[in-house]
Amino acid sequence: MLHKEKENYLIFTDLDGTLLDHETYSFNDAQQMLNYLKSNNIPLIITTSKTKHEILKLRDELQLFYPFIVENGAGIFLPEGDKFKQINMGKTYCEILDFFNTYKKKFKIKGFFDMRVEVISALTGLSIEDAKLAKKRDFCEPFIIEDESKIQTLRELSQQEGFDIVKGGRFYHLISKGQDKANALLSLQKIYEKKFNKKYKTIALGDGANDKTMLDCVDIPVLIRKYDGTFIDYDKKDLIKTKRIGPKGWNQALKGILCK
Repeated sequence: MLHKEKENYLIFTDLDGTLLDHETYSFNDAQQMLNYLKSNNIPLIITTSKTKHEILKLRDELQLFYPFIVENGAGIFLPEGDKFKQINMGKTYCEILDFFNTYKKKFKIKGFFDMRVEVISALTGLSIEDAKLAKKRDFCEPFIIEDESKIQTLRELSQQEGFDIVKGGRFYHLISKGQDKANALLSLQKIYEKKFNKKYKTIALGDGANDKTMLDCVDIPVLIRKYDGTFIDYDKKDLIKTKRIGPKGWNQALKGILCK
C-alpha cells in the first residue's frame, strides 16, 4: 500500500452505522484501514452519541488509546496515564433529566433513564451487558417519542430553556443548546495543535443527522451510506459519499484518502 505525501491527520469517526455495522456492531470490515492508521500513528478519535462507559470497552476491543468524544459532543475525555481528564461541553445529566421529566407525560416521550435494561437491549440490538453501559449516562438523554409530528414543538421548548434535540441513528437525543460534535471536535483539534505545535488536516466520517455539524467543520467530510442503502439529506462542497455501506464504506473512503 503506497502512502500519499506525508500530512498530519486527525480522523474523527462516528460509530453506529459508520465504523460499526448497524446490525451486528462489528468493525471487521474496517480492519484493513484500522491497521493502517495504527501502523502510521494517525489518531482515530471516536466521536459518538455513546457513553464513556461504552467507549472504554470498545477502546479495548479496537486497541485505540486516543482521546474520545461522547454523547454527541457533550464531553471530551483525554487519557492521562490510567485516568482521564474530563472536559464538559454542556449541562449535567441531572439538568437534562429535570427538563425531560417536566415534559415526558405531555409529549409521551420515554428516555433511557426510565427504560429497563432489557428494553434498551431490544431497541438497540445491544447485549444486556452493553445496554447497561448505554444506560450509564453523564450528559444527555436518548429517547423515543410516540408522535413524531410533535418533535419540533418539543425542540422549540427545549431551546427556550437552554437545551436542544438532535436525531441520531435510532433515537432522538436531548442535549445542551450549542453542544454538538463540531464544537467538541474543534476544541480537541486546538488541544492537539497546541500540545504538538503543528497543524492537522481533519477528516470526519458519519452517517446520521447528528453528524452534519461535524462534517461541516472538517477539511475532508465523508458521508457513509446507511444500512438501507440511502444517505441522509446532506450535501456540501467536496463531500465524499461512499459507495458501500457502514464499515465497508468507512474502509473504502479512508483508503481512497490516505493511500494511492
